[in-house]
Amino acid sequence: MNAPTAPRSFQTTRWTIVRQAASSTDPAARQALATLCESYWYPVYAFIRRSGKGSHDAEDLTQGFFARLLEKRILATADPARGKLHSFLLTCVRNFIADEHSRDMALKRGADVIVSFNPAWAEESYAAEPVNDVTPDRLFQRRWALTVLDFSFQLLREEFAAAGKAALFDALRPFLGFGAEPEKQYEELSASLGLPMGTLKNHAFRLRQRWRELIFEQVAMTLDEPTSEDIKGELSELLACV
Repeated sequence: MNAPTAPRSFQTTRWTIVRQAASSTDPAARQALATLCESYWYPVYAFIRRSGKGSHDAEDLTQGFFARLLEKRILATADPARGKLHSFLLTCVRNFIADEHSRDMALKRGADVIVSFNPAWAEESYAAEPVNDVTPDRLFQRRWALTVLDFSFQLLREEFAAAGKAALFDALRPFLGFGAEPEKQYEELSASLGLPMGTLKNHAFRLRQRWRELIFEQVAMTLDEPTSEDIKGELSELLACV
C-alpha cells in the first residue's frame, strides 16, 4: 500500500465502532476497527516521527500502537461523550509513547504486521511535512484533517466516475477549492471542452458544493451524535490545521 486507502464508507470511524470493538469479540467489529487502523496509521506515524523517533523505530511503534488498540487495552477507556475521535486517538498515542513498557513492547513486536505499511511512502510523505514550529500534536491534527479531505475527495471522484463523468471531474479538479478562481481559467477550459461559460461555472459550483457536503458527512462520522454546530466547529478546527 502506497498510501492510506479510503474505505467506500467512512462509517469505520464512528464512535459506535470503537464502542463495539471495546466490548465485543465479534469479527465484524474487529474488522471495522482494523479498517480504521489502515486508514489512520499515517497521522500516528507522523506524530511519532515528529516526537524524535527514527524511521525504523517509528514503524515499529506505529505497529505496536495499533496492536495495542486492537487488543482493546486502549479502547476500554474510550468515552465518546468526552470528545472527538481524533482527540481521543491523539491522547492515546501520546500516552503510548510516554509509556516505557509500551515502547519496549512495540520494539519487540516489530515483525508483527498490524497495518499495511509502506516505509518508503511514509518517509517520503514525512519529508514533505512542514518543519517550522509544527509540534507532534499539531502535525497529527494536520494529517488527520488532510486524511478527511482526501477521503471525501476520493468519494467525490467515485461518484462522478459511477455517473460516467470521470473526464469532467478531472477537468474541473483545479476548481475544487474554497476561494475564487481567475476568470481566465474558466475561459480556457470552456474553450477546450466546448462548453458555454455559464454551463461550466454551474458544473464547478455543483462540484464544490457536493465536495463540501461529503466533507461535512465525513466529519460528522468522527463525532458522537453531533449537532450541526458541532460538525461546523470540528470542520473549522480541522481546516485551521491544514
